[in-house]
Parts: sequence; C-alpha cells; structure tokens
Amino acid sequence: MSTRVPAQNSATTKVAFVSQPRDAVSATDTQTGSVTIVMWELAKRMARLHDVVVFAPCAPGQSTHETSARGPRIDRVPLTLRLFHRLIDLGTGALNSRTPYFASPLFFREYGLSVARRLERERPEIVHIQSCTQFIPLFHDAVPTARLFLHVHDEFLSLLPEPVIRPRLKNVSAIVTCSAFITQRLQSRMPYLASRIHTIGNGADTALFQKATQRPDIDRFRILYVGRLSPEKGVHLLIDAFTRLAAADERLELHLVGSAGLLPFSQIKLLSGDPHIAALKPFYGADLWDRVDRQLLHARSSYSTALWRSIPDKMRSRVHFHGQQTQETLTSIYQRAHVLVMPSVCREPFGLPLAEAMASGLPCIASRAGGIPEIVSDKVTGLLVERGNVEALTEALDQLASDVGARTRMASQARHRAEECFDWSVPAGRLESLYRQTLSHPAH
Repeated sequence: MSTRVPAQNSATTKVAFVSQPRDAVSATDTQTGSVTIVMWELAKRMARLHDVVVFAPCAPGQSTHETSARGPRIDRVPLTLRLFHRLIDLGTGALNSRTPYFASPLFFREYGLSVARRLERERPEIVHIQSCTQFIPLFHDAVPTARLFLHVHDEFLSLLPEPVIRPRLKNVSAIVTCSAFITQRLQSRMPYLASRIHTIGNGADTALFQKATQRPDIDRFRILYVGRLSPEKGVHLLIDAFTRLAAADERLELHLVGSAGLLPFSQIKLLSGDPHIAALKPFYGADLWDRVDRQLLHARSSYSTALWRSIPDKMRSRVHFHGQQTQETLTSIYQRAHVLVMPSVCREPFGLPLAEAMASGLPCIASRAGGIPEIVSDKVTGLLVERGNVEALTEALDQLASDVGARTRMASQARHRAEECFDWSVPAGRLESLYRQTLSHPAH
C-alpha cells in the first residue's frame, strides 16, 4: 500500500528547503521547472505538519520575505552574479572544460554562503537541499546538529568524480531520489552510502489534473509533447515520426509545450558515455566557434530553429509551438490532447509530464529507459518504445491514432494508476516517514 502523508502530527519540526540557485520560487502554485515544482509540492505538504521555510534566489519583482497561503515561508536571497555564473557554466561547456562548473565549489558560492547565514539564524532540525552538493559543507558548518537531506533529481551525481563528491556527502543523513532508477545508479556508484539512499518518487496534482469527460474534435488527433525543447528530449525524433504519419493522415496535429534551450554542454559531456547522447553532439556545434554560436549566442533558439526547418512547408500549419505554460494552463492543454509523447533520448530520471498526463486520462508513448518504465506500464497505460527508434515511435503513434478502443482503455487505467501511485501525497508520505526515522536516530 502506498504511504501517504498523515493528516496531523504533534511533533512539529523546523524544516528548511533550499532551492537551486537558478530557480526562483513563487508563493503560489505557479512554479516553473521540474525541480522547483517537486520541491514546492513537497514543501507545502510538509508545512501542514512542520514549520517550513524555503530559501530561494530573489527574482526581479519578488519580495525578500513572503508567507505562502499554502504554508511555507519564503526567504529569498538577492543574487547579483546570476548572469556571471550562467555565462561561466555555458562558456566552460562550449570550451570543453573537463570539470563541470555546476559541480564546482565556486558555482553560486555567494548564494550558498547567504543561505548558510540564514540557517544559522533559523536553526532548523532538517535542511533539505536540492541537487547542489557543494553547499553541503557550508550548511553543515552553519548548523552542525541539523540533519542534511540531499534531493537528487537526475543521474549527474552518479557521474561526477569520486574525489569531488565523497567528502561532501559524509555529513548527509539521507539522499532522496525521484525514482528507483536513480537510487540504483547511486547505490551502485556509492555502496558506502547505500543505506542512506531512498526513493520517494515524484507525482502530480491529481486534483488539478483531471480526466476530460470527452475529448473534443473527434476529426482531429492531437499529439502532445510537454517539456524542455532540447536535443536529449528527442523532440526531433517526434517531429520525424509525425511528418511520416501526417503525410497520409490529415487528422494529425502536433502540439509542443515547453521552453526552448540547450542543456549545458558540460552536462551533455557527463552523459556522453551513453551512445544515444553522444550522437547529439552535432546539435551543440562541430568546432569552437560553432559551439559558441549555438550554446552562447543562440542557446535558446538553435535547436527550435532546427526543429522548425525540419518540418515540411505543407505540414507547418499542423505543428504548434506553445512555449512554457503554467500548470493551470496545462490542465486544459492535456484535456484537449489524445496522447502524450515523451521520446527522450536520455534516460529520464522520472518524467513529470507523464504523471500529469496520466492524471489527465491520457495514454502515453515514451522511451523504455531510465525511470520511465516505473511510470508507464507498457500496453496498459501507454506504449513504450526503444530510445532513438523513429520507426517504433511512428508505429506506436499510428496504433493509438487508429485504435479508439485501446486509447479509451489506456486512458482509464492511466488515471487510476496516477491516483494510486503518483498523487503528491504519496512521495510526501514517504518523505515524512524518512524525516521521522532520521530524527529518531543519532546523527551521522
């Protein structure tokens, strides 16, 4: 049976969530970026049980202190070097630097130091850090009695050099992950920490994302993609599959929702031991000047421009780029679609759009890799295809476009599975149990 967050708890704990330095946090549910969405959904549920403060960078127009109607307090840190760090990160990637800047102690160090000073004042019992291992020593020095939780949202931690990572993790009480795939990767790489690594999973707001009573426009078949428009997401493969089918079927439409932007090349380099990722290097530039142009000068447009140019002129009216949307707007987008496709070339750590789409009663077509098979049950809630296989992706799309009965059956199963396994109360309940368990034992 799934663990769900309890209704109340008399033992209130002070918990500090620390956002990534690039991720602004709203006092409402209008968050952007998967890591921020996950952190916020968990923080507001923990705030029903504990005294929760969220530390985050201060974006233009935001106040430094704010209390959310959802419960958490937000303490925002002004950042003056945001552009500097972003350029260094992009620049070192374009120049093929061997050490990823995002893992360096210098990466937004002023943010880490500012949060550490705030932690000294707050004296929380739990500090829940998103991704950034370089902040762990700073926070341990600031609040040595606090239990430090590291939240891992991707596989990069398992790929970073051991001499860099091991000293940082010695004072971590627990590492929580978004999927069993990430947990297994970390436990294999760091067996000395295996007992501290736990899967809590991700989820979807099943109250917000609801199954449509009827899909509109039965004379149309709307294919939906939600996520960043970036090569490792395989959007170019989806467009290839779409154009193959759309040439013979005028009902087909493709809707792409998400912001455009290349994953930093330093991260692509870490993943390039995977041949599927290594094959994406042409999107990042063939030589130094081409890399500078694609990753620095046109980082937000080079890939989307390539996507647009790959669409035949006669089909462009049926391909719609919607840009980034709020979760509230996404609810109606999901309800107007017939299938969600996640054709990732990378091994997705989880895939929030899959959980949201399933909650919305959509069958899903996705790559059989990473954490995706933990979400989509093949031939039950959707179809799984091998990474990079355009023929298999085309066949899966054709199957769901032509088989209304299969779509209807999968839609019902998808909603049921989302309610049982991916409602946010499930990972929140697992996290609360870990908090209690960790506080009941002596610190490491």
